Amino acid sequence: MPKKKKTFGLRLRTRGGLSVRKQWTRITMNMRSRHKCPRCAIKAVKRESIGVWRCTKCGYRFAGGAYQPTTKIGQTSQRIH
Repeated sequence: MPKKKKTFGLRLRTRGGLSVRKQWTRITMNMRSRHKCPRCAIKAVKRESIGVWRCTKCGYRFAGGAYQPTTKIGQTSQRIH
């Protein structure tokens, strides 16, 4: 049997087209990059699970968005309080 072709990340193949694959790539690259910690202000925040973020430097764990540590609604509520 021939070897199976390796795919990077999303296995949509032709479903959804190029726009869906580009959007998925942009979201995952942003999600997997390091983010700024709200406590120690160092770029060391990584995602643990959906909505749970943790700073690898100071150990601070907090809730945020599914794909980003801060959301627009969260930023708005921080300004109000």
